[in-house]
Amino acid sequence: MESERTQEYLEAIYKRQRTEKPVATSTLAEDLKVSPPAVTDMLRSLESKGLIDYKASKGAVLTEHGREQAVAVIRRHRLWERFLTDVLGMKWDKVHEEACKLEHVTSPEIEEGLSQVLGNVDTCPHGHAIPDKSGNIKEKGMSPLSKCQTSQPLCISAIDREDPALLRKIEKLGLRPGIPVTIIKKNRDGTIDLKAGGKNIPINSEMANVLLAGPAAETKAPVNTEGIPLSKLASGHSGIIRTCGSERSSLGRCLSLGFTPGSMVKMMENFSSGPVLVKVHDTEVALGRGLAEKIIISPNAKVC
Repeated sequence: MESERTQEYLEAIYKRQRTEKPVATSTLAEDLKVSPPAVTDMLRSLESKGLIDYKASKGAVLTEHGREQAVAVIRRHRLWERFLTDVLGMKWDKVHEEACKLEHVTSPEIEEGLSQVLGNVDTCPHGHAIPDKSGNIKEKGMSPLSKCQTSQPLCISAIDREDPALLRKIEKLGLRPGIPVTIIKKNRDGTIDLKAGGKNIPINSEMANVLLAGPAAETKAPVNTEGIPLSKLASGHSGIIRTCGSERSSLGRCLSLGFTPGSMVKMMENFSSGPVLVKVHDTEVALGRGLAEKIIISPNAKVC
């Protein structure tokens, strides 16, 4: 296993390659909060190990071997973020730093156990895809709100920067991943006027750049942003899981069945009494009505 510092660099390069390729030394220095000379020394070391292709005048690009290492770290990191929020009940603005510590000391056995307990969930609490155990990752087509068009139905997909203070502001505005939004107006100073859940929400330029969104699928009915119990979802309708109950026993049962916050569910059959038949993560599950009443969802919302 590569050293902790090596893993941090590979992870940072991978994330930046989405928008910047090759990744400049100055960019990595800013992201990792180290000096440019220190970054240069580390990049030369990574190149000597065959983990990156590096040119001083341009920057760094992961090799296939480097990408495999980076994706492995990202998988562990995002699984831990999910575990900390879904099982331990930590707030989403607190889990990034804790996951950074845990990702470097996680064995393959613990990694697999985390995935199974979480129901093979496919996104972290901040909306980013979790690679599967083979290293495959389903990246969504998404762009910052600052680059999206007005009047187009959109859905918040992910948060590009996991800064605790920023995440708290985003949560206060109700703009977590899975929430449908429409851009009403883009202002010259970079601020944006949004509509979400029937409310007008102004956001500053910083949020406009870190809130990632994609096209929203049409819904069968207006979105209820307050949430309803899964047991009240009509047959044929879909929703996004928000919470899975406060009791540890019910929470553990939900997670073992794959009902994790942020996951899309579809009601296959909902009779007036008795169990409900629900599809989650492409698997149909018969769920007792009592447990279904404890799972709160945003109905008819679509994941981008």
